Amino acid sequence: MRRSGELLKAPGWFSRALVTTALLSLGGLVGPNAATAQQTTGSLTGTVVDAETGSPISAATILLSGSTLSGLTNEQGVFRLDELLPGRYTVQVIVYGYEIVERPEVEVVAGQLTRIEVLVTRTIIEVPGLIVTASRRSERPGEAPVSVAVLTSREIFERNVTTLDEALPFAQGVVFNAGQMDIRGSTGLARGVGSRVLMLLDGHRMLGGVSGDIDFRALPVMDVERVEIVKGPHSTLFGSNALGGVVNVLTERPPDEPETMARLHYGQFDTPSRFQFTDETLSMQGVKLQHSRWFGDVGATLAAGWESSDGFRQNGNFERWALRAKTVFGRQSDRPVEAFVLFSRVDEDEFFDWLSADRPLEVDPVQLGDWMRDDDLVLGLTASPINTQSLLLQVKPHLYYTKIQNHFHDSDDFHRSTRYATDIQLSTNPAARHGLTFGTEVAATTVTSNIVGDPILWDLAAYAQDEVEISDDVRGSMGLRLDYHSAEGAEQELNLSPKLGFVYKPTEGLSLRTSISRGYRAPTPSEQFTETVQFGFRVIPNLELLGETAWAGEVGLTANPFPWLWLDGAVFHSEYNNLIEPSTVPDQLFLFQFRNVADARVTGLDLGAKFGIIPDKLGLDVSYMFLDSENRETGKALQYRSRYNVTGTLWGLKRAVAVDVRFRSRVEEVLAFPFDPRDDITVVDVRAGHRLLGVDVQAKITNLFQAEYVDVQERNPGASRSFVLAVSPRI
Repeated sequence: MRRSGELLKAPGWFSRALVTTALLSLGGLVGPNAATAQQTTGSLTGTVVDAETGSPISAATILLSGSTLSGLTNEQGVFRLDELLPGRYTVQVIVYGYEIVERPEVEVVAGQLTRIEVLVTRTIIEVPGLIVTASRRSERPGEAPVSVAVLTSREIFERNVTTLDEALPFAQGVVFNAGQMDIRGSTGLARGVGSRVLMLLDGHRMLGGVSGDIDFRALPVMDVERVEIVKGPHSTLFGSNALGGVVNVLTERPPDEPETMARLHYGQFDTPSRFQFTDETLSMQGVKLQHSRWFGDVGATLAAGWESSDGFRQNGNFERWALRAKTVFGRQSDRPVEAFVLFSRVDEDEFFDWLSADRPLEVDPVQLGDWMRDDDLVLGLTASPINTQSLLLQVKPHLYYTKIQNHFHDSDDFHRSTRYATDIQLSTNPAARHGLTFGTEVAATTVTSNIVGDPILWDLAAYAQDEVEISDDVRGSMGLRLDYHSAEGAEQELNLSPKLGFVYKPTEGLSLRTSISRGYRAPTPSEQFTETVQFGFRVIPNLELLGETAWAGEVGLTANPFPWLWLDGAVFHSEYNNLIEPSTVPDQLFLFQFRNVADARVTGLDLGAKFGIIPDKLGLDVSYMFLDSENRETGKALQYRSRYNVTGTLWGLKRAVAVDVRFRSRVEEVLAFPFDPRDDITVVDVRAGHRLLGVDVQAKITNLFQAEYVDVQERNPGASRSFVLAVSPRI
């Protein structure tokens, strides 16, 4: 099927439609007449307080049974929900680090204000309390039929990281292959072309328009509230790229009081003497500044950052600048509008592979000075023009512009792309135990490139999800999504992604789940249209390239049998079809293109546990993932997958000190250089932090024992030992 060349002369009207949508979202506060509502509905207010100290708890989430409404407590621990129909409700109070509290039989009376006070008790171990990505609704992790891992702001801060990809490898079920994110063995290594993990920032796609990769340096760190990792194919709700999972970075609203934050860091690499290639000190440094405050009914967060590094290897320099602004319109409104703009520029040297095995930190002299520049501009808006007790309408227009320019000795290739998109979602509760979600997405991507050409891509989708509480202990979820993808001059595709899941919760501390779902990833322009010569090999387009698909099922459980123990685990099985990989053209030995060359299977076990060995003094967080993979075409294991993957963090003194361990077994198969030696990888980090005179001081040593290893990708060394010191004042 071919698409008409006339179809995509529409970016103009499409961008105008996005602007119109945004304006309607800002101004269209649709709802019942206020006077009528006051007569026929009631209100609920309350205070959430620490049971031990009596201190108010801010940012606690308030959920009502059978309702799409939710609320947050302010700095005084107070929340309020208006326009509630008269009746009795179960109120859930969820805040990270505290036990979840349910208040049943809270009565709301028409024309009256009901007041409650909720006391919450700290937990010995900190476990996830609230997620929104798994079902596009607010829910507890034990209520989702799929596996979800959560990184909180506290954990990200304590790990003393500069970018999120430094913390994500410690999330259950996640590994990194030479910088490329992999969830449950879905992704091997393609040097950043075509991520099988969908990255979101506050629900907006954060993948490059040409290569479909993730730029972790463009993502914020300082005001991240939490990161949710939904594991397994999740294309039913999120479409293309959610083949292996979805990662949603959720940022905080501005606090009630003005706040200024900063982070300054400096570090040095400790290069093994026999591999030294320079007499100069190899260092890293950076500064980030952020200010948040409210101007009446409008909240704003402004952030700026700069960082640079010499890298631990030759031609490893990079320099990055970033600016970000987030605004919230409607301080106490139940129909707020949130918008953000993000700009990032990265100048980065290119290290393709080492000079030789005995000189692994050096490159071929001809590659010295090769570098590239990557500019990203992202705008996103989230509005809820309708938000009532039983109906929630959300609109999310989005724009992502990226520009990449190579400055290589043999290449001045460039790419520019702009993705215009909007997502409209309607959630409703037709009955107390029944939730429905409907949505549509429309996106147009324009590309200009000297090696990809000037294709224009369309992505259109419609989706629906039905969630039912079958009984007090059992809830079911089913969904369906239809995706249409077209690229100028190439094959069109229609793809159907269903899902079905069940959760059985016999007790408050035990949740059993099972699900089956289908995933989909459309080919990127880089995979479909590239025509160039790279490292002496000619690459040609493949206009018949089709998208990748996957079926996956899992059976899992989450248990909190004792206050000092939390467990999560799942057995999963995935079947992948039409996997895209670079391959030789049939009968053309030195001619390459991206092709649908493989069907594959991945079966595995994903386990996580948190132990509070001595409350507040000593604890252990550990995760284990077993992968058994097979390329159906060759019968061999999939490339760049490790059979055994383990992470662990032993912490003490209220997490002031910690030891982090990462282990992965030898990669069985690689794409090139199969006879190069490969070994298990074990890396140990140590870190410590202390608050001194209102300033957080943190120190970290990575690769403490100076492990020498290949970082999954052939002939690319792992990072040498480094020392980092960071100070973070907060005003």
